Amino acid sequence: MMTKGVDCLANSEVREVAFGGLRCRLQFNPGRAVSASAKVDAKSIAARPCFLCEKNRPAEQRGVDAGGGYVFLCNPMPIFNPHFTVPTLEHQPQRIDTCLPKMLELAERLSGQFTVFYNGPRCGASAPDHLHLQAIPLGATPFEEQLIADVDGFINWSVTGDVSVGLTADPEPPAIVIVGGDRSTMLARVEEVIAKLAEHFPTDPEPMLNALALHTDGLFRVVLFPRASHRPTNFGTDDGQILVSPGLVDMLGLLITPRREDFDKLTGEAVAKIYQEVSRDRQRLIEML
Repeated sequence: MMTKGVDCLANSEVREVAFGGLRCRLQFNPGRAVSASAKVDAKSIAARPCFLCEKNRPAEQRGVDAGGGYVFLCNPMPIFNPHFTVPTLEHQPQRIDTCLPKMLELAERLSGQFTVFYNGPRCGASAPDHLHLQAIPLGATPFEEQLIADVDGFINWSVTGDVSVGLTADPEPPAIVIVGGDRSTMLARVEEVIAKLAEHFPTDPEPMLNALALHTDGLFRVVLFPRASHRPTNFGTDDGQILVSPGLVDMLGLLITPRREDFDKLTGEAVAKIYQEVSRDRQRLIEML
């Protein structure tokens, strides 16, 4: 499977679309079709073995200890080279409050090299029954390029100081950005923001979101993408539908399109509509912060 996934990535195609002040890259990668169309309802999850549990993984899929009960695995259907999945050894549900400390720890350990991220159980995680993070090369997406470069006007700051909190300025998709230098202080502040999301946008089992953490030049940057829905309204494989299931990578401006027809036909306007449908309302986020 890994060979197939790497070959799919090597033969993938990329093109750029623009909307508003943002730009987005589309990646045509047929190897991601299984993840994009994964059934994540409780009945479907219960009917299949967990592919992140060691007993169910291929014998060839060996891992490297990540500490704290986590393990680094090569993602068999990568979007980047390299692309790691970092699951827990214990089978437990995907929850941001459980893995947030580990996400910040890994971001600091992998400083300047990798971005560490989390897909919520209803926001792109194809294994919502098994807690896992992912790690991809730092700065490999359009959003990160602007974030790391500290582009003027990219973020409207609501709170500044030891830990700064703000919201991205461009319309879609709205993202909460939290920046600070001390890991424990950052952890407490991110937890506070997530608690606010849970209060203002209550969903079960946790507020719908994608999250990333990266560390460069002594600073942590955590980004939260509050989500309104798992997939756009026209998600599917029938005529007139699109097979795009946004996870964190897609929210960062690298939209994965496993089907050729979607890769060819998606416009900037259509991409903006996808982001609008799956994201929380900007004005409500401004009021929350």
